[in-house]
Amino acid sequence: MDIMTHSNDGRHVLQLNGRLDANWAQYLGTTIESAVRGGQHHIDIDLAHVDYISSAGIGIILQYYHVLRKVQGTLRVVNPTTNVLDALKLCKIDGVLLRSEERPNRATSSVEIRRWERNGTTFESHPQTSRGNIKARLIGQPEKFATGQLSLAESVRTVFEGEVFGLGLGAFGSDIADSSERIGEFLAIGGAAITQPTDGSSVPDFQLTDSQLLPEVNVLYGMTATGGFSQLLRFEAGGGERGVIPLSELIAAAFEELNTSAVGFAIVAESASLVGATLRQSPVHANGQSPFNFPAVRDWLSFTSERADERHVAVIVGFAIRKPEPANAAFFHALGLGTETQGHFHAAVFPYRPLPKGPLSLSETINSLFGSATARNVMHLLADDRKYEGVGETELMRGACWIGPLDILDRANLEISSLT
Repeated sequence: MDIMTHSNDGRHVLQLNGRLDANWAQYLGTTIESAVRGGQHHIDIDLAHVDYISSAGIGIILQYYHVLRKVQGTLRVVNPTTNVLDALKLCKIDGVLLRSEERPNRATSSVEIRRWERNGTTFESHPQTSRGNIKARLIGQPEKFATGQLSLAESVRTVFEGEVFGLGLGAFGSDIADSSERIGEFLAIGGAAITQPTDGSSVPDFQLTDSQLLPEVNVLYGMTATGGFSQLLRFEAGGGERGVIPLSELIAAAFEELNTSAVGFAIVAESASLVGATLRQSPVHANGQSPFNFPAVRDWLSFTSERADERHVAVIVGFAIRKPEPANAAFFHALGLGTETQGHFHAAVFPYRPLPKGPLSLSETINSLFGSATARNVMHLLADDRKYEGVGETELMRGACWIGPLDILDRANLEISSLT
């Protein structure tokens, strides 16, 4: 079988030539999957030159028909031959696959969606309900991690309900003593919290809001924030030379959009690569020894030494600031080459699934993802800028980025800087 591709009135057309039997059904499925991963959510299967279709061929078309419907996309069969049309009628699915499906009409709004391009990435901005600045609270003393002196006494039990989100080192458990052997990276967003246990299980654990059940994390150190996001940025990096956008570039676009000095982020995106580190054991075992000492660092931290997690979905929570105050500088680090902006970002990595285009609900997106897939890991994102061995920084392909201007509060919950 041959498959030719072209575009027609904004739709991605796959023109088949040959028999669509069990031998070729998987080939068609791979071709459709590649198109979906490339951002094509409206697909026509042109069967004008297909004289035979088996149940396997019909099955693969129906499979991706349902995949695209879940992300507000469409898949149609066009120009079927008589034999193919008869087979579809006998299966009573001709009315489903042959009907003229229009792209879903989105609710009209008096607010105009702004679109622009930046360094090969196209953006569109969807205003969210304005609720003032996001308020971020600092917990613990991350500077003590480098000296092996983090104390359980500084932990804070945090409930992540409603618009509360955050990241840091922590674990689930009845109290901090119960959690101490599992303390690792965590993030919380959209009514969900996920942790990377350091007890040897290596399987991320998560909690979802469910009626009276609310996610609770014993936080050793980190940042938590309350408040709604003011903008949703949809981005597509296909126009660039490599078809990716570095995380630092996405952060720069957010700063430009908000014209502020500090920003809170929630990102759900298809990844090209994720660069970062994950704790191997709980920091309570440091006993005053720096985890960064060589060669002991190998027992403490797992670093990405090459491009990893390509073609996955990443849920990223983070905070970025142009110039940290001395009181909060320990919570931030450099984001990459060529930028003075600093930040703190964690990512939970999930199997690939296509993301709907246009405006999205953050909580619905998070709950759908956590409820249908198991995360591979949770990691602290870093920029590996070593001259020769470095693997660079996290790169994304397309996705949704919720942003809002940020105020940072000190560890006593008193505002020390208003950064807008």
